[in-house]
Amino acid sequence: MSQLQTLIWASVTRARAFEREIFVALVVLVVVYFALGAWKAWRSNLPPGPFGLPIVGYLPFLSLNNPQFDLLKLGKKYGDVFRLKLGSETVIVLHGVEVIKEALSRADFLGRPTQGVLKLFNEGSAFFNGMDVHKWREQRRFVLQSMRDLGLGKSLLEVEILDEIRHFLDNLRVHNGAPMDVKDPLSPSMSNNICSLIFGKRYEYEDPDRVFLDENLDITINAISSTSVAGFFPWILKIPLVSKLFEMERAFNSVNDLMDFFRKEIKKHRSTFDSKNSRDFIDSFIREQSSRKLTDPNTTFTDDTLASNVLDLFAAGSETVRTSILWNLYVACAFPEHQEKVREEILEVMGEREPEYQDMKNMPFTHSFILEVMRWKTIVPLNVPHSTLSDTTIGGYHIPKNATIFTLIWNAHNDPNYWTRPESFIPDRFITKDGKSVSRPAHFMPFSMGKRVCPGEPMAMMELFLYFTSIIQKFQLVFPAGYKPTYEAAMGGTYRLEPYKIRFLARS
Repeated sequence: MSQLQTLIWASVTRARAFEREIFVALVVLVVVYFALGAWKAWRSNLPPGPFGLPIVGYLPFLSLNNPQFDLLKLGKKYGDVFRLKLGSETVIVLHGVEVIKEALSRADFLGRPTQGVLKLFNEGSAFFNGMDVHKWREQRRFVLQSMRDLGLGKSLLEVEILDEIRHFLDNLRVHNGAPMDVKDPLSPSMSNNICSLIFGKRYEYEDPDRVFLDENLDITINAISSTSVAGFFPWILKIPLVSKLFEMERAFNSVNDLMDFFRKEIKKHRSTFDSKNSRDFIDSFIREQSSRKLTDPNTTFTDDTLASNVLDLFAAGSETVRTSILWNLYVACAFPEHQEKVREEILEVMGEREPEYQDMKNMPFTHSFILEVMRWKTIVPLNVPHSTLSDTTIGGYHIPKNATIFTLIWNAHNDPNYWTRPESFIPDRFITKDGKSVSRPAHFMPFSMGKRVCPGEPMAMMELFLYFTSIIQKFQLVFPAGYKPTYEAAMGGTYRLEPYKIRFLARS
């Protein structure tokens, strides 16, 4: 062997040895990483949970489309309370029904995460972001009162919703029973209900402002997921092209466009404001803001808070009920025998007159049908994330301050210890034994529970009942010929069905 060959062989040998050393070092580092994590968790009495990877934690092992199913499997393995590392965040998942109920009723679980995808879209939100409980309490109290003043729980709001439903039904009739994606007319219709409360007006479906609002809301909702990579790694968006890769840039642009639209509406309201006549939510806020500034220089009633409130109300009020109605219509098509039973109850109670919300108390099957869809296809499977305001305990485990809390509502609605055949759709599940009314058990929580319960529940239930009964009263719902229901859905801001078409056949 020549001297050159000897030198080459020696270099190769040293390189291979170096590679082995690097490999061994990496293995040792990984072992130490997991060992230290396990030791720290044991010593701190943290909940058990699966190991993740350095930096990214358990994120790569969670489905971005339907993480609730992955978390269900983990709950069966690790118990009612378990822990995940998602990026830099410690996430505590409450899987058991009793610990979910306990946490949602306790003051130390009232916070919202300081990180997460909701902060990226509306950093100033009083309802979905941050640990400022004072701001949330103050704004929640005001929103509830202003909504009541504007007609929530009164006939005035019901009249406006029924008027909007007439426009919607007219749109369905135009299709003459041809297969259609009902989401197209339903989106502007549902959004008009919340627009009437916020802006004091509805928009025609073809109005450029109406189209603008619906398109940008849809882009935003599609980008929202509780386990979004960008939510747990906000710094990642500073890397060129990354925000385009995760389709976040388009969503951010849509939110900014929406906020610009809302600020223009707020400016118009200020120019025509009359303190003696509150036309809508924006007017109510402006009046309250003027009063608070006289007595509290640190008031949370600021211009930024108003714009953030409008975005929260508009997005939540447009999206959640729309998704629920889409599920109700789909399920009614999938179970025509139950649809006909709803129809029979409609004829018995209201005949051909328009539905009234008070009819619901005399229609236990229809009421139970709506509740069962909420349970069977829970549209907010992980609830809105909470956060701990202090070091605390639950289920016998230590929970650190500022921990992000996922309450797995999907499991609460599908636990066989609480529900008979939870995997099945049983439309009369909630009807009392005497058959005259419905009963909602404590483990039924589609709007969450406790002090953070959704403030829009009364309006949502009114819309659900009035839309569903108005549609079934006027139309028979059927799938196009040959279509078999699949129930395929994915979780974004809500657990949404994949696009589908149905036929609305006018009843004689």
